[in-house]
Amino acid sequence: MKILYISTLVSQKALEDAKKQDPSFSSYAVQKFTRLLNEGFAQNENEVQALSTFFLPNVGYFFHRHKEEENGIQIKYIPSPNFRAFRIVWLLVYCFFKVLFWGIKRKKDKVVICDVLNVSACTGVILATRIANVPCVGIVTDMPGIGVGNDDANTNKKERVSFATRINRWYLDKFTHYVFLTEQMNNAINTKHRPYIVMEGLVDVNMTIPKNNQKKDKRIVIYAGGLYERYGLKLLVDGFIKADVENTELWLYGNGPFVESLATYCENHPNIIYKGIRPNEEVVEAELKATLLVNPRPTHEEFTMYSFPSKNMEYMVSGTPVLTTILPGMPKEYYPYVYLFDKGETTEGYAEVLRHVLTLPDEELQEKGMKARNWVLENKNNIKQAKRITEFIYKEKQTNIWF
Repeated sequence: MKILYISTLVSQKALEDAKKQDPSFSSYAVQKFTRLLNEGFAQNENEVQALSTFFLPNVGYFFHRHKEEENGIQIKYIPSPNFRAFRIVWLLVYCFFKVLFWGIKRKKDKVVICDVLNVSACTGVILATRIANVPCVGIVTDMPGIGVGNDDANTNKKERVSFATRINRWYLDKFTHYVFLTEQMNNAINTKHRPYIVMEGLVDVNMTIPKNNQKKDKRIVIYAGGLYERYGLKLLVDGFIKADVENTELWLYGNGPFVESLATYCENHPNIIYKGIRPNEEVVEAELKATLLVNPRPTHEEFTMYSFPSKNMEYMVSGTPVLTTILPGMPKEYYPYVYLFDKGETTEGYAEVLRHVLTLPDEELQEKGMKARNWVLENKNNIKQAKRITEFIYKEKQTNIWF
C-alpha cells in the first residue's frame, strides 16, 4: 500500500534543531505517536511518504527544510512563508494540489492519512481526495475545542470556540475512514457512520529497558505531564499527604497553572518534590527507577471521555507499575495490568489506594509492572497497531463509498 501521511512529523534531527531554536517547543507526545505509527506502516511493507506541515516561527521570512529519509519514511517538508494568514491559505492550496496529483497517478492501493487537527492541510486534502477518489483516513487523537484549557465556567461556549475549531468541526465527518483513540470519539464525530477502528495508543516495539533498579531506601511516586488541577493534581497531592506512608516521595514533572499551588505544598512537605520541565530522556530514566507511576485524571471531566493519555502507554512499557483512574476511554482489557483508583475520586479515596499500593511488597509491585510491560509490548506495539489499520483499510476499501 502507498501511504501519504500528512501531519507535523519531523525527523529526529529536525526535532533537536527545533528544540535549540525554540526552547518552548513541546510537541514530543504528538511527534512520538506519529513517528511510531509511520515506522509501523513502513515495517509492514508499505511505501510511506510523510508530508510535513511543521513550521518554526524563528526562521526569518520563509521556512524551508530539505526532505529527509528516516527509518524507511520519506519526510517532505512544505516550504512556508512566515506570515500567519498567508501561511494558512498556502498550506491549504499546497496540500490540495500535492494530494490531487499524487492521487490521480496510479490510484491502485493508495491511501491518504491525515491528522484531523491540522486544519489548513485537512481542508485541502479532503477536497483533493474527493476529486481523485482516494480513501482519506482521519487520525483523531483529540477532540477539537474540548480540553483542559477550555473552561465553560466563566465563558460563553459559543464565544470560546475559535474559527479554526469551527472549520475543523465542519470537515470532521467528511473522511472516508477513521482511527479513534476511544469508542466515545466515534459516537461524537462519525455522524455518517463511516468505517472506523479504535486504536487507543501504541508503544515502540524496539523499546528496551535495563534491569529494574528500584530504590530500596525510599519509594518514589512519579507524575509526568501537564500540571493542571483539572488533571487531578490537587487530589493526587492531597491524597498523597493524607496517605502518610513512611519513606515515600512524590515527584512531579511538567508545567502548568498548578505549579503555583505546588510551590506551597513543596515548602510544607519535603517529600513532595517539583522537578520542573526536564528532557524526555531524563523523565523516562526516572520512571524506570520509580516505585509507582500515577495518572490521577478525574473521570467526570468531558475531555476524559475522548482521550487515552499517551502517558499511560509510556508508563506501562517502562516496567514500573501504574496507578490510574478508571478512564472512560480505557478498555477493560487494561484493568488486570494496572492498579486503579477504585475507592472514589476524593482525597480520602486517593489516599486509601495510595496507602494500599505503596505498602505492597517489592516483588509484587515489580511483577505487576513487568506483566504490564510484556502485555503492552506484545499487543500494542507500533508494528501490530499499524498492521491493524492497514488491514482495516484493505477490508473496507471494497465498499468504494467515500463521500
